[in-house]
Amino acid sequence: MKRERKDYYEILGVPRNATQEEIRRAYKRLVKEWHPDRHPENRKEAEQRFKEIQEAYEVLIDPQKRAMYDRFGYVGEQPIRHEAETGGGFFEDVFREFENIFNRDIFDVFFGEESRQRERREYARKGEDIHYTVEVSLSDLINGVEIPIEYERYETCPRCGGTGVEPNSGYIDCPRCGGTGRIREERRSFFGYFVSERTCDECGGTGKVPRDLCHECRGSGRVLRKVRRTVKIPPNVEDGARLRIPGGGNAGYYGGPYGDLVITVRVRPDSRFRKSGKDLVYDITIDYLQAILGTTIEVPLPEGRTTMLKIPPGTQPETVFRLKGKGLPSEYGRRGDLLVNVHVEIPKSLSREERKILEDLAKKRGIPVA
Repeated sequence: MKRERKDYYEILGVPRNATQEEIRRAYKRLVKEWHPDRHPENRKEAEQRFKEIQEAYEVLIDPQKRAMYDRFGYVGEQPIRHEAETGGGFFEDVFREFENIFNRDIFDVFFGEESRQRERREYARKGEDIHYTVEVSLSDLINGVEIPIEYERYETCPRCGGTGVEPNSGYIDCPRCGGTGRIREERRSFFGYFVSERTCDECGGTGKVPRDLCHECRGSGRVLRKVRRTVKIPPNVEDGARLRIPGGGNAGYYGGPYGDLVITVRVRPDSRFRKSGKDLVYDITIDYLQAILGTTIEVPLPEGRTTMLKIPPGTQPETVFRLKGKGLPSEYGRRGDLLVNVHVEIPKSLSREERKILEDLAKKRGIPVA
């Protein structure tokens, strides 16, 4: 006969795709609910339920055990089955024992189960970075700008100070390791027994767990808050540049430091100018008479002001005038130039009077015309 298999997911009340954090929360809730000391009237039933919860948690919280359970329906010693049911008999059992031993036991004994469990302990660690994008104009790049922003982030829970423990609730012996901080396991295999000992991944080796989780943050040590702050954008920032503000991100875990706020700067296009490195190009079109006789034109500057530019007589089309230091600032504080590109508009049609004047001028200069 087949040995009855337990549904560990059903025992913990979690779906089969539950995350480790969901499994951990369900376990903490259930061991508190089914602790034998809370059920003196039916202590034996509570003890049995308590053991099942521990057994289910031990398997599902371990990625390798969970993978084996999901695949085969058991972990460790395989269920008792008739040879006819397995289709492989003795040799399949041997191969399966090799799989159990060399995937788990040998690695645990010689390389240390504790080393892998240590990775899952709740160490203090830095919070996540938060990414935020701001837009600035060309004029903002001249002297820099301060931009107010608003975003949400996790902050240290004010009730528990980030510990996740309800104030004045204290700690109790870890129900999983019995307060020792160590888990000792004996595994039976085809070759005999293997014994391994590791740090309890529930209490992190301390032997103690919170009696009650913080009511405000539910044990996470963090609460979501809306934050308003002012971000200073330097004058020499490039489009797409990232500015890192230490401590502006999410609160850390279990006393860890805050993450950073990473600001991505986008420069809004300005239809008046074209960028050429730190230089700006400004295109302007003047009448052919202005080009011939000379004129003075008004040129906009990127910071929002204007300046006057004198166009000398006889200016040729596509002449470029360079206004020194009127471009964008560099990282060393020196500004680029503003390049004024002059286009000359030639009229497609003339009045009779205009044509007569130009024809007389052409005759005087000996220029043949149609």
